[in-house]
Amino acid sequence: MPHSAPSVVVGVDGSKAAINASCWAVEEAVGRDVPLRLVYVIEQSRNAGVEAREAQLAAARSALYVARRAVEDTGKPVKIETEILSGKPVARLLEQSRSASMICVGAIGLKHAHNGVGSTSTALAASALCPVAVIRRPTGQAPLPRVSGVVAHADSAAALNYAFAEARLRQVPLRAIIVAPAGGGDDADEKRLAQAELRRRIARWTHVYPDVQMESVVVRGSVERYLAANDEPDQLFVTDAQASSDLCGAHHTGRSVIAVRSRNL
Repeated sequence: MPHSAPSVVVGVDGSKAAINASCWAVEEAVGRDVPLRLVYVIEQSRNAGVEAREAQLAAARSALYVARRAVEDTGKPVKIETEILSGKPVARLLEQSRSASMICVGAIGLKHAHNGVGSTSTALAASALCPVAVIRRPTGQAPLPRVSGVVAHADSAAALNYAFAEARLRQVPLRAIIVAPAGGGDDADEKRLAQAELRRRIARWTHVYPDVQMESVVVRGSVERYLAANDEPDQLFVTDAQASSDLCGAHHTGRSVIAVRSRNL
């Protein structure tokens, strides 16, 4: 069962992606003043013998040890908790989402991936009861993924709200983007309407977060096309959890993503 106290939960599976996610999640836990919980889920077979179960347990302990050391090496003042669970990773992490402040996983762990996004991370983003961060380390970047800015899909009120909080937490600028229809009318008029709608949507949050530096952008066609044309992989993309095309599009450009549902807020 999930802990009743809030925490930032990281799914650990022994992969480098999970270690990156563990380190990335440190600021989330410190900023919220909650523990960082490193969770390993063992998928046990009914037919597994004693030796096989002991080997799985040893692998889990080793993976958690490595992840914990990586977190400690960041030097951040974060309380670290570790836990080994049994069952299906997605199901057990979804249980954790009932009380977690956030669940954080690597974009591609030890499991097979589809379109550059692991099946576990895709399922969590779609169904978790808390925001889900799917972390990817761009090629050639240092082990600890940095965030130079936040990009928010302003078509989602939940994503926009969360993005402002994330930008303040990490003290980075925010770019709010909204999609205008591609063709089928007067381009100038459509852009003006989209800009007016974007101003309306961000007005509330600019008052709540006056310290967040931000800009607004009207996007033609789709968010995925915009992300592909603006190669800034160290920017964090915040989107609606149900926008699966946005999730995959962000990962095609090497971005990390936070998926938020309106019920998360």
